Amino acid sequence: MDRPFVIDLHLDLAWDALFWNRDLTLEVAAMRALEDAEPPQVSPDVDTGICTVTVPELRRGRVGLVLSTIMSRIQKRDGRMRDGVRTQEQAMAIGRGHLAYYRTLTRRGFFKPVLGTGDLDEALATWSGPTDQAAAAAPIYHVLSMESADPIEDPDDVAFWWDAGLRVVGPAHFGDNTYIHGTGTEGGLKPPAADLYRAMRAAGMILDVTHMADQAVWESFELWDGPVMASHCTCRALVRGQRHLHDDMIKELVRRGGVIGLVFCQYFIDPDIDWDNRKKPRDWQPKYAMDGLLPHVERIGDLAGGSIANIAIGTDMDGGFGAESTPTDVDTIADVGGFGRVLRQAGYRQEDADAILHGNALRFFRESWTGGRPAER
Repeated sequence: MDRPFVIDLHLDLAWDALFWNRDLTLEVAAMRALEDAEPPQVSPDVDTGICTVTVPELRRGRVGLVLSTIMSRIQKRDGRMRDGVRTQEQAMAIGRGHLAYYRTLTRRGFFKPVLGTGDLDEALATWSGPTDQAAAAAPIYHVLSMESADPIEDPDDVAFWWDAGLRVVGPAHFGDNTYIHGTGTEGGLKPPAADLYRAMRAAGMILDVTHMADQAVWESFELWDGPVMASHCTCRALVRGQRHLHDDMIKELVRRGGVIGLVFCQYFIDPDIDWDNRKKPRDWQPKYAMDGLLPHVERIGDLAGGSIANIAIGTDMDGGFGAESTPTDVDTIADVGGFGRVLRQAGYRQEDADAILHGNALRFFRESWTGGRPAER
């Protein structure tokens, strides 16, 4: 199939809509035209990037199931990082706003929440082989996730978020927040994190170690005995920078049955880029197509003993970068399914390609929701 079913483990859809002021119900070309005709949304120094993700484009690419984020954090506004806030109360309010956005688009038929294994089966049946006409009207199924746990007021607030549909929590993001040290910092878990983890585990949530500082990753592994993933990461052995996963972290994720979502961004592919000293997106000449991700597939596979069972897709497209920084053969999210063809050309079997595009993520969620406390439905 030219456009196979794809699961994307990380898309900042509400953030794109509410911070970048993007109408995700439009065609990508229409959204690009609007932004080309407008002044910068935030400041002349903050570049939205070239839009790659909208609902029509997800449908066109059969990216029918995604992890959609609630994303707000405490962080000083500095340089290109202009979306942080001063207080947890602000982060909580923004998080509720992101939730409201997803609920609104659900009521209008663009999204459909995934709360448990029954919804996974429905998503697979809907998106495995629809006609183009059917795909153009189908909802995008989404597992609600959180990037930075600042919107969770305290452990008692976990129950609200679970009932609201939250199933995956990545406690960290840029900087350090209420609970943990993240990208660009050194340190581990803060005192409130242990109780937060206990409440998340009791609810049945999945832990996402993406963006954690190294110490925080290992302290999380010590405390957490539930399902764990890295929604959007690549290999530090291949691309420099704290943002990427060390080999030992990958081995531990493999041991625990987790999945790692590959990021479709030059910063995660190009070995000449140092994440910690990277240039602005439009100041870096993109050099790598999707085959630049193959070394990461091979590295993770080698660390997993020759298995590709822990590899998935977590593009992070429009998560602070756009088409100027994606692989050179990816203009929009609709092109991501072409990674299956890249894998086959590299010698991987069709079933391996399908596993990386959607199968491994489906299995991970099914096992996560039936191995511990089951989710609804």
